[in-house]
Amino acid sequence: MNNLQNKIIIHRGSHQIGGCVTEIRTPNHRIVIDFGANLPGSGREDSRADEELLAKVFNGEACDAVLFTHYHGDHIGLYKKIPADIPLYIGPTAKKIMEILTEKLDSIPGTTQKGLPRVQAMKSYLPGDRLDSFGDIQVTPLIVDHSALDAYMFLMEIGGKKVLFTGDFRDHGIAGENNRLEKAVRVYIGEIDILITEGTMLSRMEEAKENPIRTENDLGRRAGELFRDYKESVILVSSTNLDSIMEFYHALPWGMDFVCDAYQAKLILTAMKDKGKYDKKYRPEMIHGKPRRLYLIGDMEGLGAAQNCYKADFSILKRKGFTMLARENKPMFKKIMEHFPEPLIIYSKWKGYLKGKHEEPAIKEFIGNHRMEIVHTSGHAYVETIEKLIQMTNPKVIIPMHTECAEKFGEIPAFSRYRDRVRVLEDGEEYWF
Repeated sequence: MNNLQNKIIIHRGSHQIGGCVTEIRTPNHRIVIDFGANLPGSGREDSRADEELLAKVFNGEACDAVLFTHYHGDHIGLYKKIPADIPLYIGPTAKKIMEILTEKLDSIPGTTQKGLPRVQAMKSYLPGDRLDSFGDIQVTPLIVDHSALDAYMFLMEIGGKKVLFTGDFRDHGIAGENNRLEKAVRVYIGEIDILITEGTMLSRMEEAKENPIRTENDLGRRAGELFRDYKESVILVSSTNLDSIMEFYHALPWGMDFVCDAYQAKLILTAMKDKGKYDKKYRPEMIHGKPRRLYLIGDMEGLGAAQNCYKADFSILKRKGFTMLARENKPMFKKIMEHFPEPLIIYSKWKGYLKGKHEEPAIKEFIGNHRMEIVHTSGHAYVETIEKLIQMTNPKVIIPMHTECAEKFGEIPAFSRYRDRVRVLEDGEEYWF
């Protein structure tokens, strides 16, 4: 007979990257962590499967809350389908970014279910402040380094046990500088009972070894070299990968200008306002005592001199030199490219989108025959970072997820001494503790 009272259920994400949904349950309370859509191109984009998942998780039972680790679609993408009476939680800056993103998505013709009202109703948590609203599940959100700004891991205290849910994390970006992961473990976490950890990079270890851009700092240094060599460049980067964007922004030499559209500018300005007080790389680049201007293409969307934003004039920018953030699926960027036949394309996304089963045709078409340089670092923890977290927290049980290599976790040399602690779950399987 099972005398254990509490359980963990990874409803989706135990053997795949993205589409994550995890439930934490006690006899009297339950919370859900993330409710993500499957990644495009994963071969799992089945709306029927999403509906079945929703019906299974939200089956009429009480649910105290859904907590989102960050704003990437594979963690938050199905938020509009969650029953309206269930509170949703997200980090404060992440909420602002979601509002900007959702307002843009809601404006797409044919969008029937608007997401902005639900995002605006989300509650925010703060790093280090314990949430006591979920009965016998006490949750402390802790800010982590990830390619999504304002991402969190959750330390849960349940029935005298400590469970750490990492979400997506790393330690080689801006938020990971100055040993912040180690400090968080020392101050807030200590030793734990159960570690639920992402393992995205376990299937990309060779790719990581071959990439000379190991950190966001490496990215900024290489970008500066390219900007000095090429007067005109176009950057393909996710508009919400703000660590990389800020590295590009600061790496641009004086005398050259930074170009983007209003949507990207709003994201940059939000990041600067919220995170500049903590990280100098999120503060404006000062040139002769004034912050670097942002030159915008397309509709200004209410931005202007008060926000340090100005209309892009390429007759001037072409003389001075510039770099431009681009979105490969937006026609206005393609149109501008027609006037610059020889720009350098700086590709700062996952290499897998360039070829193979995850190839993105829009990206390949945008790049065409232009010169291209890959300048990108992963948004996820390297094997050595996960090993470091295991060493520091000394968990009794390790549950991998958000990985294509869950069953091989204990066979990886860095983790071999923890093999007996690894518990591989299947989607929907109950783990009692």
